[in-house]
Amino acid sequence: MKHLYKFCIPIKHICYFLLIACLASCAASSQRKSANYYHQNKQTINELKQLYEQLYLQQPFAAGFTDKSFQYYVMEVKTDTLRYIYNSEKNKEVLAKTIEKFKFDTIQLRKLAIKMKEIKSLWISKSTFFINEKRETVTFMTFKSVLTEAPFEENKYYTLLFLAEPIAGDLIKDKIKKGDLVKIEDLVYFMIGTKYR
Repeated sequence: MKHLYKFCIPIKHICYFLLIACLASCAASSQRKSANYYHQNKQTINELKQLYEQLYLQQPFAAGFTDKSFQYYVMEVKTDTLRYIYNSEKNKEVLAKTIEKFKFDTIQLRKLAIKMKEIKSLWISKSTFFINEKRETVTFMTFKSVLTEAPFEENKYYTLLFLAEPIAGDLIKDKIKKGDLVKIEDLVYFMIGTKYR
């Protein structure tokens, strides 16, 4: 019986090791798929980003879809004092009037929507935050969970972050170390979350 007990302890440790290895493998696989997706669609992603940046200079906004089938378009227009949110599911006419009011280039907006559908991007926007008292702004795109093929990740979204310049600081280093932020290439990172905007 003592022999058997001694033999069971290493098996327990092996089970723990296999569980940790499996979890690490799933995370690494997810990271590879996200990085591969970026590299396979890099040209379209960069064209989309460039198109968005040009339109954003005209009037700050965010855009995307309210559903994973990419049927209903949503637009969030930001001014100095207000934020307007309109979508084609609830009121297509109001959305059209908003686009007209802010004099957006409708041809370019249509191109933006087509490219987003093409690469299955649900949302494109900018986010501003402070690191070491310095204001940083990133452009980000969010994608639906179809990138993983994992049945338990239905509510996971993959977000590509595009930095304007390298960001230093302990907060960023910690996020990279923990795997919350994964570098794909210089100034391009991705993260996994439960929200797409």
